[in-house]
Amino acid sequence: MKIFFRVLLAIYALCLAVFSAFAMYVAVFPDAYVEISENIIQAISTDNAMALRIAVFAVALVFFALSIMFLLSGVRNNKDRKAVSKHTNIGEIKISLNSIENIAINASKKTNGVRDTKTLVRKTDDSVEIEIRVVVMPDMSIPAITEDVQQRVKKSVEDTAGIAVKTVRVIVDSIYTGITYKPRVE
Repeated sequence: MKIFFRVLLAIYALCLAVFSAFAMYVAVFPDAYVEISENIIQAISTDNAMALRIAVFAVALVFFALSIMFLLSGVRNNKDRKAVSKHTNIGEIKISLNSIENIAINASKKTNGVRDTKTLVRKTDDSVEIEIRVVVMPDMSIPAITEDVQQRVKKSVEDTAGIAVKTVRVIVDSIYTGITYKPRVE
């Protein structure tokens, strides 16, 4: 969920908590509701309260829209986010992002000088963006290795899966030293 929707959800939850606290207070002290509702009706029903009525309507409309949006976001199917669809004249083909990650890993490991790789594939409209984190061997040209990884991964994914690759981003995480550290246990 994007940060904007998380902030909206937090504000919505806070307002709902305040409303719930008010409802609990009214349930315990019913006379308070009568006094508050009379004051609200008196404030809204005056001739000079057109701006207040518009503000109350706008706030209610925003909360209604947020309620519908959050309700539908919970019902929406997330399977389309985890696969890329291709349409053929016979039907539809879905290739999971996990499969594309495996293709990218295999292609990047075939590059001379790459010791280990991790991948992350993001779906864009009809293509994918691939991020590859590599551990390279020492005394190798990093620019040459990363360019070779980019070309191999792009070609392999496009040839094998038939999915367009928008970008291949290569990040060199480390240089392999051959030394493995064992944690000390005390």
